[in-house]
Amino acid sequence: MAEVPAIRTVFFDAGGTLIHTAEPVGHYYGLVAGHYGLKADAGVLQQGFRAAWQELKPRDPVQGARIMDDKNWWKELVRRSWSVPGLPEDFPFEPYFEEVYELFAQPQVWRVYPDALLALDGLQAAGVACGILSNWDRRLRRILDGLELSRYFSYWVISAEVGVEKPHRDIFKKAEELAGGRGGELLLLGDDERFDGEGGRGAGWRVEIVQRPGRDLLDALAPYKIRSP
Repeated sequence: MAEVPAIRTVFFDAGGTLIHTAEPVGHYYGLVAGHYGLKADAGVLQQGFRAAWQELKPRDPVQGARIMDDKNWWKELVRRSWSVPGLPEDFPFEPYFEEVYELFAQPQVWRVYPDALLALDGLQAAGVACGILSNWDRRLRRILDGLELSRYFSYWVISAEVGVEKPHRDIFKKAEELAGGRGGELLLLGDDERFDGEGGRGAGWRVEIVQRPGRDLLDALAPYKIRSP
C-alpha cells in the first residue's frame, strides 16, 4: 500500500469557515439605509441578499483580477438585494453603497468561530504551516488583521489578488506554487462542497468540509492526528 504523504500545509477558506458576520447581512444593509432616512425589514433584505448571491456567483474566472476586485460586482449585489422592498428613485445609492462597502471591511462586523482559534493554535503548536485560500476581495487582509488572525498564515491566496476563484484549478495551482507542495500534501478546510470540495478534490488535494454545528474544524482535522513535534 502506498504511503499517504504527510500534510505539508493546511489552507483555510475564510467566510463560513473561519469567520462569520456578527449579524445577518440584511441587518447591516438596513442599518446603513437608516442613515439616509430609509427603513426596511432586515429579514426581507437578507432574503434579497441570498438570492442576489446565488444569481451572481461564481464570478467568471477567465476575466482576471480586474473583474475579481471590481467594486461594481458588489454594487450590483447590494442593488439586487433591495429588489423586493425597492429603493426610492431619489435614494442616494452611491454614497449608501460606499458606506456599506466600507462597513464590511471593519473587523467589528465579523466574528471568529471559537473552534477556528483552537484549530489554528493546534496547527501552530504542531509546526504545520497554514494559508488562506478564499474567494474574497482585498478587504480580507484588513479584516483578518483586525481580528488578530493574520499571524497564523504564511500564505495568502485571495481570488481578487490572483484573478481566479475556486473551484477553478488555477487558484489551487497558485497555492501550490506558494506553499511548495502538491496534491496530497495540501489540505483545504472549507464550508462549501462545490467551491471547496469539488474544486480541491479536482486539484488532487485533500479536503474537509465543515458543517456546523455538527462538524467543526476540530472534527475536520481529527482524522489527520496532527500533534505537536
